[in-house]
Amino acid sequence: MDQESAAASGPDQYILATTRGRLHGIAECLLAGPQRRAGGGLALRVTPSGFATTGEPALRLDGTDLVLDESRRVAVGGTFGDLAELLGVEFGAPAGEYPDGSNEGSADDASLDPASARLIEAWFRLADAALRVMAPEVNPILWPEHFDVAILLDDTSYGASAGDSFHATPYAYVSSGQHGDSEFWNAPFGALRDYTQMGSIAELVAFWRAGQALLTARG
Repeated sequence: MDQESAAASGPDQYILATTRGRLHGIAECLLAGPQRRAGGGLALRVTPSGFATTGEPALRLDGTDLVLDESRRVAVGGTFGDLAELLGVEFGAPAGEYPDGSNEGSADDASLDPASARLIEAWFRLADAALRVMAPEVNPILWPEHFDVAILLDDTSYGASAGDSFHATPYAYVSSGQHGDSEFWNAPFGALRDYTQMGSIAELVAFWRAGQALLTARG
């Protein structure tokens, strides 16, 4: 599903938010948590069909399935604890790393709405591709704590979120403590644009570079 089609279909906000929270829980507690406990870092990566760990164990979300080491495939459903048991991993967020997160528990329902999952996964794919155009020398990271894909350039974050309590639908952002007060800066942390305004790689890159230019002009 491309961004224009997703916008036209008008996803149900409750269903979208529910699926976003569950995808966040998968990223944080079924991928990043096990990776961290195995001695790795927090960073995840966007893939053509979802997202994955960057180290061991080799876990990835493939659409609405979870895959371990390319040998075990589990359809997302039931509780988070059920999925952890089927995958053979310990459920839970990386311990002591950050104050915020998905707030999903092992007994919570992990079922995904396929259309909402496709929308969010497509948004991350588009943003990942655009970030690689924005800064080819930097690898975008999918961060499990805030569930966004981003890069850091000169102490400024350029990225895309699946949505959160501040802005319910997916959005692109420029986050900087040095932003000014022009109309471009429309959020407390900097600037954001809803996914419905960002339907292509070129539009995303143009937005991020506009923020970068404004910050550079401020010195």
